[in-house]
Amino acid sequence: MKDLTATFRMADITEPQGLKIIFTFLEGHPKQWFNENITMFESWSGFKAQFLHTFSSPSSKQLASNRLRTRQQ
Repeated sequence: MKDLTATFRMADITEPQGLKIIFTFLEGHPKQWFNENITMFESWSGFKAQFLHTFSSPSSKQLASNRLRTRQQ
C-alpha cells in the first residue's frame, strides 16, 4: 500500500482519482472484495483503512502491535 501511495504521489494522482482507479491495480480476492464493497468507500483513507483491516495478516498486526508497545516503553 505504501508503494502504491508513493506512485500516486509521484504521478500527481489525487486521492479521489486514486480511489477511482484502484480497481485496476487489484487482482483476485482483493478485486472481488473491492467490487462488492465499492459503495462504502467515500474516501481514499476510508478505502485504505478497510483494505488494511481486511487483508492484513494477523501476524503482521501482532508484529506492529509489539513494535508500538516497545517504542512506548
